[in-house]
Amino acid sequence: MTDRRHTLDDLASSLGLSANTVSRALRGKDGVGEATRQRVLDEAERVGYTTPRAGSTAPHLDAVALCIPSLTHPFASEVAAAIETGVRAAGCALEVFATNEDPQQEERIAQQLLDSRPGGVITIPVHAQSSCWQRVGETGTPVVTVSRELDGVECDFIGVDSEHGAYVATRHLLGDGASSILYLDEELAIGTIAARRRGFERAMDPAESRAQVRMIPTRRYENAGSQWRAQEGYRACLDALRGGDEFDAVLCGDDFFALGAMRALAENGRRVPEDVRVVGYGDLPFAEWLTPSLSSVALPVRLIGELAVANVLQRIGGSISAPSRRLIRAELVVRSSSG
Repeated sequence: MTDRRHTLDDLASSLGLSANTVSRALRGKDGVGEATRQRVLDEAERVGYTTPRAGSTAPHLDAVALCIPSLTHPFASEVAAAIETGVRAAGCALEVFATNEDPQQEERIAQQLLDSRPGGVITIPVHAQSSCWQRVGETGTPVVTVSRELDGVECDFIGVDSEHGAYVATRHLLGDGASSILYLDEELAIGTIAARRRGFERAMDPAESRAQVRMIPTRRYENAGSQWRAQEGYRACLDALRGGDEFDAVLCGDDFFALGAMRALAENGRRVPEDVRVVGYGDLPFAEWLTPSLSSVALPVRLIGELAVANVLQRIGGSISAPSRRLIRAELVVRSSSG
Protein backbone atom coordinates (compact mmCIF):
# COMPACT_ATOMS: atom_id res chain seq x y z
CA MET A 1 0.00 0.00 0.00
CA THR A 2 1.32 3.47 -0.85
CA ASP A 3 1.60 6.23 1.74
CA ARG A 4 -0.86 8.52 -0.05
CA ARG A 5 -4.46 7.43 -0.19
CA HIS A 6 -5.50 6.76 -3.78
CA THR A 7 -8.66 8.34 -5.14
CA LEU A 8 -10.97 6.78 -7.68
CA ASP A 9 -9.59 9.16 -10.33
CA ASP A 10 -6.04 7.95 -9.56
CA LEU A 11 -7.20 4.38 -10.13
CA ALA A 12 -8.96 5.31 -13.38
CA SER A 13 -5.91 7.18 -14.66
CA SER A 14 -3.53 4.29 -13.95
CA LEU A 15 -5.82 1.90 -15.84
CA GLY A 16 -6.63 4.24 -18.73
CA LEU A 17 -10.34 3.97 -17.96
CA SER A 18 -13.05 6.49 -17.11
CA ALA A 19 -13.86 7.09 -13.45
CA ASN A 20 -17.42 5.96 -14.14
CA THR A 21 -16.25 2.62 -15.55
CA VAL A 22 -13.97 2.03 -12.57
CA SER A 23 -16.76 2.95 -10.15
CA ARG A 24 -19.17 0.53 -11.81
CA ALA A 25 -16.58 -2.24 -11.84
CA LEU A 26 -15.84 -1.83 -8.13
CA ARG A 27 -19.51 -1.99 -7.27
CA GLY A 28 -20.45 -4.91 -9.49
CA LYS A 29 -22.66 -2.82 -11.79
CA ASP A 30 -23.72 -3.88 -15.29
CA GLY A 31 -22.04 -2.57 -18.43
CA VAL A 32 -18.48 -3.60 -17.53
CA GLY A 33 -16.81 -6.63 -19.09
CA GLU A 34 -15.50 -9.33 -16.77
CA ALA A 35 -11.92 -8.87 -17.93
CA THR A 36 -12.11 -5.11 -17.28
CA ARG A 37 -13.74 -5.69 -13.91
CA GLN A 38 -10.95 -8.03 -12.88
CA ARG A 39 -8.30 -5.55 -14.02
CA VAL A 40 -9.92 -2.88 -11.86
CA LEU A 41 -10.17 -5.16 -8.81
CA ASP A 42 -6.56 -6.30 -9.20
CA GLU A 43 -5.26 -2.74 -9.48
CA ALA A 44 -7.38 -1.58 -6.55
CA GLU A 45 -5.90 -4.38 -4.44
CA ARG A 46 -2.38 -3.60 -5.60
CA VAL A 47 -2.50 0.09 -4.62
CA GLY A 48 -4.59 -0.45 -1.51
CA TYR A 49 -7.64 1.41 -2.81
CA THR A 50 -10.75 0.75 -0.72
CA THR A 51 -14.29 1.98 -1.04
CA PRO A 52 -17.54 0.45 0.17
CA ARG A 53 -19.27 -1.62 -2.47
CA ALA A 54 -23.02 -1.33 -2.75
CA GLY A 55 -24.54 -3.16 0.20
CA SER A 56 -21.22 -4.01 1.83
CA THR A 57 -21.52 -1.40 4.59
CA ALA A 58 -24.80 -0.18 5.99
CA PRO A 59 -25.38 3.56 5.48
CA HIS A 60 -25.85 5.71 8.56
CA LEU A 61 -29.49 6.61 8.02
CA ASP A 62 -29.50 9.04 10.94
CA ALA A 63 -26.77 11.24 9.41
CA VAL A 64 -26.89 13.79 6.57
CA ALA A 65 -23.82 15.36 4.96
CA LEU A 66 -23.87 18.94 3.65
CA CYS A 67 -21.21 20.11 1.21
CA ILE A 68 -21.12 23.84 0.41
CA PRO A 69 -18.65 26.16 -1.38
CA SER A 70 -17.82 28.28 1.66
CA LEU A 71 -18.81 28.72 5.29
CA THR A 72 -18.72 32.51 4.84
CA HIS A 73 -20.60 32.95 1.54
CA PRO A 74 -23.93 34.61 2.42
CA PHE A 75 -26.17 32.30 0.38
CA ALA A 76 -24.33 29.13 1.40
CA SER A 77 -24.24 30.01 5.10
CA GLU A 78 -27.93 30.92 5.19
CA VAL A 79 -29.02 27.80 3.34
CA ALA A 80 -26.80 25.75 5.66
CA ALA A 81 -28.55 27.24 8.68
CA ALA A 82 -31.97 26.29 7.27
CA ILE A 83 -30.76 22.78 6.46
CA GLU A 84 -29.27 22.31 9.93
CA THR A 85 -32.57 23.30 11.54
CA GLY A 86 -34.52 20.83 9.42
CA VAL A 87 -32.08 17.95 9.77
CA ARG A 88 -31.84 18.25 13.53
CA ALA A 89 -35.63 18.57 13.84
CA ALA A 90 -35.81 15.19 12.10
CA GLY A 91 -33.52 13.69 14.72
CA CYS A 92 -30.53 13.32 12.38
CA ALA A 93 -26.92 14.43 12.74
CA LEU A 94 -25.45 16.88 10.24
CA GLU A 95 -21.87 16.87 8.93
CA VAL A 96 -20.78 20.04 7.12
CA PHE A 97 -17.96 20.25 4.57
CA ALA A 98 -16.63 23.21 2.56
CA THR A 99 -15.03 22.84 -0.89
CA ASN A 100 -13.76 26.44 -1.16
CA GLU A 101 -14.66 26.11 -4.86
CA ASP A 102 -11.78 23.62 -5.27
CA PRO A 103 -12.60 20.54 -7.42
CA GLN A 104 -9.85 18.50 -5.77
CA GLN A 105 -11.16 19.34 -2.31
CA GLU A 106 -14.64 18.37 -3.51
CA GLU A 107 -13.27 15.04 -4.74
CA ARG A 108 -11.66 14.37 -1.36
CA ILE A 109 -14.89 15.15 0.46
CA ALA A 110 -16.88 12.86 -1.84
CA GLN A 111 -14.35 10.07 -1.24
CA GLN A 112 -14.70 10.56 2.52
CA LEU A 113 -18.46 10.26 2.18
CA LEU A 114 -18.08 7.08 0.12
CA ASP A 115 -16.27 5.64 3.13
CA SER A 116 -18.52 7.01 5.88
CA ARG A 117 -21.83 6.32 4.07
CA PRO A 118 -24.19 9.00 5.45
CA GLY A 119 -27.89 8.44 4.93
CA GLY A 120 -28.01 11.26 2.37
CA VAL A 121 -26.03 14.16 0.91
CA ILE A 122 -27.05 17.75 0.15
CA THR A 123 -24.50 19.61 -1.96
CA ILE A 124 -23.84 22.85 -3.82
CA PRO A 125 -21.44 21.44 -6.45
CA VAL A 126 -18.30 23.28 -7.49
CA HIS A 127 -19.40 23.08 -11.12
CA ALA A 128 -21.83 21.25 -13.39
CA GLN A 129 -19.22 18.58 -14.27
CA SER A 130 -18.56 17.47 -10.68
CA SER A 131 -18.69 13.73 -11.44
CA CYS A 132 -17.83 12.69 -7.89
CA TRP A 133 -21.47 13.11 -6.81
CA GLN A 134 -22.60 10.58 -9.39
CA ARG A 135 -20.27 8.05 -7.82
CA VAL A 136 -21.71 8.81 -4.39
CA GLY A 137 -25.21 8.33 -5.76
CA GLU A 138 -24.26 5.02 -7.36
CA THR A 139 -23.72 3.51 -3.90
CA GLY A 140 -27.39 4.10 -3.14
CA THR A 141 -26.76 7.26 -1.09
CA PRO A 142 -29.38 9.90 -2.02
CA VAL A 143 -27.85 13.11 -3.39
CA VAL A 144 -29.76 16.41 -3.52
CA THR A 145 -28.12 19.36 -5.29
CA VAL A 146 -28.89 22.95 -4.34
CA SER A 147 -28.40 26.14 -6.39
CA ARG A 148 -26.18 24.54 -9.08
CA GLU A 149 -27.25 21.66 -11.30
CA LEU A 150 -25.08 18.70 -12.30
CA ASP A 151 -24.83 17.71 -15.95
CA GLY A 152 -26.06 14.21 -16.72
CA VAL A 153 -26.60 13.17 -13.10
CA GLU A 154 -30.01 11.91 -12.03
CA CYS A 155 -30.65 13.49 -8.63
CA ASP A 156 -33.03 15.96 -7.04
CA PHE A 157 -32.27 19.64 -7.68
CA ILE A 158 -33.62 22.74 -5.93
CA GLY A 159 -32.51 26.23 -6.88
CA VAL A 160 -33.39 29.86 -7.53
CA ASP A 161 -34.83 30.92 -10.87
CA SER A 162 -31.89 33.29 -11.37
CA GLU A 163 -32.80 34.14 -14.96
CA HIS A 164 -36.24 35.35 -13.91
CA GLY A 165 -34.78 37.35 -11.01
CA ALA A 166 -32.39 39.27 -13.26
CA TYR A 167 -35.10 39.72 -15.88
CA VAL A 168 -37.53 41.29 -13.39
CA ALA A 169 -34.82 43.58 -11.99
CA THR A 170 -33.84 44.76 -15.48
CA ARG A 171 -37.43 45.40 -16.53
CA HIS A 172 -37.94 47.37 -13.31
CA LEU A 173 -35.04 49.67 -14.16
CA LEU A 174 -36.21 50.14 -17.74
CA GLY A 175 -39.78 50.74 -16.63
CA ASP A 176 -38.59 53.38 -14.19
CA GLY A 177 -36.97 55.37 -16.98
CA ALA A 178 -33.46 53.94 -17.39
CA SER A 179 -32.14 53.86 -20.94
CA SER A 180 -28.55 52.63 -20.50
CA ILE A 181 -27.73 49.94 -17.93
CA LEU A 182 -24.29 48.97 -16.64
CA TYR A 183 -24.36 45.28 -15.70
CA LEU A 184 -21.79 44.07 -13.14
CA ASP A 185 -21.38 40.40 -12.25
CA GLU A 186 -18.74 37.88 -11.31
CA GLU A 187 -16.74 36.10 -14.01
CA LEU A 188 -17.21 32.53 -12.84
CA ALA A 189 -18.38 29.53 -14.87
CA ILE A 190 -21.38 28.46 -12.81
CA GLY A 191 -25.00 28.10 -13.88
CA THR A 192 -26.49 30.78 -11.62
CA ILE A 193 -24.27 33.52 -13.05
CA ALA A 194 -24.98 32.40 -16.62
CA ALA A 195 -28.72 32.40 -15.86
CA ARG A 196 -28.59 35.96 -14.50
CA ARG A 197 -26.79 37.11 -17.62
CA ARG A 198 -29.47 35.48 -19.81
CA GLY A 199 -32.22 37.19 -17.84
CA PHE A 200 -30.56 40.58 -18.20
CA GLU A 201 -30.02 40.19 -21.94
CA ARG A 202 -33.55 38.90 -22.50
CA ALA A 203 -35.03 41.91 -20.71
CA MET A 204 -33.05 44.49 -22.68
CA ASP A 205 -34.70 45.99 -25.76
CA PRO A 206 -31.93 46.97 -28.23
CA ALA A 207 -34.23 49.45 -29.94
CA GLU A 208 -34.99 51.37 -26.75
CA SER A 209 -32.03 50.86 -24.42
CA ARG A 210 -28.30 50.22 -24.30
CA ALA A 211 -26.44 47.64 -22.27
CA GLN A 212 -22.87 47.68 -20.99
CA VAL A 213 -21.51 44.52 -19.40
CA ARG A 214 -18.47 44.26 -17.14
CA MET A 215 -17.68 40.82 -15.72
CA ILE A 216 -15.54 41.04 -12.60
CA PRO A 217 -12.77 38.41 -12.26
CA THR A 218 -13.61 36.06 -9.43
CA ARG A 219 -11.58 36.11 -6.22
CA ARG A 220 -13.16 32.99 -4.73
CA TYR A 221 -10.10 30.85 -5.38
CA GLU A 222 -7.68 33.11 -3.53
CA ASN A 223 -8.58 32.03 -0.01
CA ALA A 224 -11.34 30.59 2.11
CA GLY A 225 -12.00 33.86 3.89
CA SER A 226 -14.79 36.38 3.68
CA GLN A 227 -16.72 36.91 0.47
CA TRP A 228 -16.46 40.68 1.03
CA ARG A 229 -16.12 41.97 -2.53
CA ALA A 230 -17.50 45.51 -2.39
CA GLN A 231 -14.10 46.77 -3.56
CA GLU A 232 -14.49 44.78 -6.81
CA GLY A 233 -17.81 46.48 -7.59
CA TYR A 234 -16.21 49.79 -6.66
CA ARG A 235 -13.32 49.27 -9.07
CA ALA A 236 -15.54 48.08 -11.94
CA CYS A 237 -17.92 51.00 -11.62
CA LEU A 238 -15.02 53.44 -11.25
CA ASP A 239 -13.40 52.06 -14.42
CA ALA A 240 -16.67 52.57 -16.30
CA LEU A 241 -16.97 56.15 -15.09
CA ARG A 242 -13.34 56.99 -15.88
CA GLY A 243 -13.69 55.35 -19.27
CA GLY A 244 -16.43 57.79 -20.20
CA ASP A 245 -19.20 55.19 -20.24
CA GLU A 246 -22.62 56.77 -20.07
CA PHE A 247 -25.22 54.94 -18.02
CA ASP A 248 -28.19 55.89 -15.89
CA ALA A 249 -28.63 52.55 -14.07
CA VAL A 250 -26.48 49.81 -12.57
CA LEU A 251 -27.60 46.21 -12.12
CA CYS A 252 -25.34 44.02 -10.00
CA GLY A 253 -25.23 40.26 -9.59
CA ASP A 254 -24.30 40.68 -5.92
CA ASP A 255 -25.26 43.17 -3.20
CA PHE A 256 -21.59 43.62 -2.33
CA PHE A 257 -20.90 44.75 -5.90
CA ALA A 258 -23.81 47.20 -5.59
CA LEU A 259 -22.38 48.53 -2.32
CA GLY A 260 -19.06 49.26 -4.02
CA ALA A 261 -20.74 50.74 -7.10
CA MET A 262 -22.74 53.16 -4.96
CA ARG A 263 -19.51 54.34 -3.31
CA ALA A 264 -17.89 54.95 -6.72
CA LEU A 265 -20.93 56.87 -7.93
CA ALA A 266 -21.00 59.07 -4.82
CA GLU A 267 -17.29 59.89 -5.12
CA ASN A 268 -17.86 61.00 -8.70
CA GLY A 269 -20.82 63.24 -7.98
CA ARG A 270 -23.49 60.86 -9.28
CA ARG A 271 -26.57 60.85 -7.10
CA VAL A 272 -28.51 57.65 -6.44
CA PRO A 273 -31.26 57.39 -7.63
CA GLU A 274 -31.58 60.87 -9.18
CA ASP A 275 -28.70 60.39 -11.65
CA VAL A 276 -28.13 56.63 -11.54
CA ARG A 277 -30.50 53.94 -10.30
CA VAL A 278 -28.96 50.88 -8.63
CA VAL A 279 -30.30 47.36 -8.03
CA GLY A 280 -28.42 44.54 -6.28
CA TYR A 281 -28.95 40.81 -5.98
CA GLY A 282 -29.31 38.72 -2.83
CA ASP A 283 -31.05 41.23 -0.52
CA LEU A 284 -28.40 40.89 2.17
CA PRO A 285 -29.19 42.29 5.64
CA PHE A 286 -27.32 45.55 5.06
CA ALA A 287 -29.35 46.44 1.93
CA GLU A 288 -32.20 48.16 3.75
CA TRP A 289 -29.80 50.07 6.03
CA LEU A 290 -27.84 51.86 3.32
CA THR A 291 -28.51 55.48 2.43
CA PRO A 292 -30.29 55.37 0.07
CA SER A 293 -31.61 51.90 0.86
CA LEU A 294 -30.71 49.33 -1.81
CA SER A 295 -33.27 47.70 -4.09
CA SER A 296 -32.36 44.05 -4.44
CA VAL A 297 -33.56 40.64 -5.60
CA ALA A 298 -34.45 38.67 -2.46
CA LEU A 299 -33.66 34.96 -2.69
CA PRO A 300 -35.92 32.29 -1.13
CA VAL A 301 -32.95 30.80 0.73
CA ARG A 302 -34.76 29.37 3.74
CA LEU A 303 -37.42 27.75 1.57
CA ILE A 304 -34.72 26.15 -0.60
CA GLY A 305 -33.01 24.75 2.50
CA GLU A 306 -36.29 23.36 3.85
CA LEU A 307 -37.14 21.72 0.52
CA ALA A 308 -33.65 20.19 0.30
CA VAL A 309 -34.09 18.61 3.73
CA ALA A 310 -37.56 17.32 2.82
CA ASN A 311 -36.21 15.77 -0.39
CA VAL A 312 -33.24 14.04 1.20
CA LEU A 313 -35.34 12.68 4.07
CA GLN A 314 -37.88 11.29 1.61
CA ARG A 315 -35.06 9.56 -0.27
CA ILE A 316 -33.58 8.16 2.92
CA GLY A 317 -37.05 6.90 3.79
CA GLY A 318 -37.16 4.88 0.58
CA SER A 319 -38.89 7.16 -1.94
CA ILE A 320 -38.46 5.73 -5.45
CA SER A 321 -40.05 8.61 -7.36
CA ALA A 322 -38.24 10.09 -10.35
CA PRO A 323 -35.67 12.83 -9.61
CA SER A 324 -37.30 16.25 -9.24
CA ARG A 325 -36.15 19.65 -10.48
CA ARG A 326 -37.52 22.77 -8.81
CA LEU A 327 -36.71 26.40 -9.53
CA ILE A 328 -38.08 28.83 -6.94
CA ARG A 329 -38.74 32.38 -8.09
CA ALA A 330 -37.06 35.26 -6.30
CA GLU A 331 -38.75 38.55 -5.40
CA LEU A 332 -37.57 42.04 -6.29
CA VAL A 333 -37.63 44.30 -3.23
CA VAL A 334 -37.84 47.91 -4.45
CA ARG A 335 -36.25 50.52 -2.21
CA SER A 336 -34.93 54.05 -2.59
CA SER A 337 -31.88 53.27 -4.78
CA SER A 338 -34.08 52.61 -7.80
CA GLY A 339 -37.29 54.37 -6.85
